[in-house]
Amino acid sequence: MSLTVTLLESANVNVTGNVPASITLSTGVPGPAATIAVGTVSTLPAGSPATVNNLGSATAAVFNFGIPQGLQGIQGIQGIQGVQGPQGVPGPAGVNTWGSITGSISSQTDLQSVLNGKYSTSNPAGYITSAALSSYATQSFVTSQGYITSTALAPYLISATAATTYYPLSNPSLYITSSALTPYLLSSTASSTYQTKAPSNGNYYIQQNGSWVVVTVY
Repeated sequence: MSLTVTLLESANVNVTGNVPASITLSTGVPGPAATIAVGTVSTLPAGSPATVNNLGSATAAVFNFGIPQGLQGIQGIQGIQGVQGPQGVPGPAGVNTWGSITGSISSQTDLQSVLNGKYSTSNPAGYITSAALSSYATQSFVTSQGYITSTALAPYLISATAATTYYPLSNPSLYITSSALTPYLLSSTASSTYQTKAPSNGNYYIQQNGSWVVVTVY
């Protein structure tokens, strides 16, 4: 019978030549202590597998961890409203601005200059000046030219007012005019042109010499 012993590292081995033989192994010199350190920890996309990589050695390990992000959970129930916080400290006083006018109301140094640009000192009330009326005729000129003024026309009515207030002079009683009777015949013309109708009194008539004569029926 044979026995094969394979030693992976150096060790003190004693083998006796007697049968049954014995093998004695002595304890070797202790090796250096191993170390473990954490390198980086990275967040991976949700659903990815976790990773651990050793960037060091067997005795001095440096692990880099990759941890996947968790899936988004459902929205939680809304919490109760919190207590109102204390009032904040008042801010600094603001600066009023109107166009190009700046500064506080109490110390408005450029207000007068801006208002002067908007205010006409020559015509502060905005009246119509004589220069603006130069193209118009004066009342004395109109009178001297014999024009009828609005004052002279005051006692007269305009046509719209007269039509709704008074009868027209051409036909004040609204009689039938000759032009309205144009399609009709005069009685003289009708008698010389057409025969008159027979009397409707129950008798029988015949036309004789332009007149209606009663016919006796037996």
